[in-house]
Amino acid sequence: MGWFGTLLLARPTTATLPMQPRVREAFGSHFATPNPWGNKVGLYDLGQGWQRVGVRPFATEQLRLSAGVDDLMAATAAPAVAAYVSNSSCAHLEGRTPAGRSFSLHLPNNDEPCGYQHVEGRPRRVDPDLAVHALRTWAVEAGRTPSIEAITAIIGSDQDNLPVMEDAVLALSAALGFPSGAEILPVINPDDPAFDDYQRVIRMADIRAAREKYMASRGWPLDDDEKATAEDHDYLRFRDLLWSSVYGGGATRDELVAQHDQLAARWKKQ
Repeated sequence: MGWFGTLLLARPTTATLPMQPRVREAFGSHFATPNPWGNKVGLYDLGQGWQRVGVRPFATEQLRLSAGVDDLMAATAAPAVAAYVSNSSCAHLEGRTPAGRSFSLHLPNNDEPCGYQHVEGRPRRVDPDLAVHALRTWAVEAGRTPSIEAITAIIGSDQDNLPVMEDAVLALSAALGFPSGAEILPVINPDDPAFDDYQRVIRMADIRAAREKYMASRGWPLDDDEKATAEDHDYLRFRDLLWSSVYGGGATRDELVAQHDQLAARWKKQ
């Protein structure tokens, strides 16, 4: 299975991009963290205040790609790009600049069906010259020196000539003039063994709460025994606190362990 998630490129006003207000609200809270296979979509310092991070929403969260980029650009007063990758196969890119420049682009840039339902609709094919111009303009406003040749090659490539899509997006970042950067490691490990009880509960809690939210939005009834429980909501609040802390700006590990232990004691199975 490929990767689903958004790659964000911006210049945050906070210490890290995941800490930037409204990022989690728009793009989700499940930030990429190191694993045994590496972390190429993790949090990276690209120099001069720029950062890149991969993130995906939990089931109870809703991706707001276009509006999220608008908010991120406005909050940072700097250009911003978000690229939502579907199963490592295609990407929907949205870019904004404070000067009012914007672009909406699908990779591969063609009219062929990609097989994925994009949340905000798939962007149509853009004339390659216009797409290259838009990306170049974005990069120049960001103070970068883009490679027109590299951007043109990516825009002109079909599915068979592109790498897995997250790699294609990273290649586009390089073509815009950004270095590969240095990884910023998490300050909290979300897989810390101290939170093992959280891992047991949270997946089904997320599914139940998301289903209840969806049914309510449609005005459809749901039996009480299918709704999220008080335990579910307690653990979802802990999840939000945990993931708001992974890359700093939230609770310390000691505070999280104490909070988790209180939850585990409260909901201990008899």
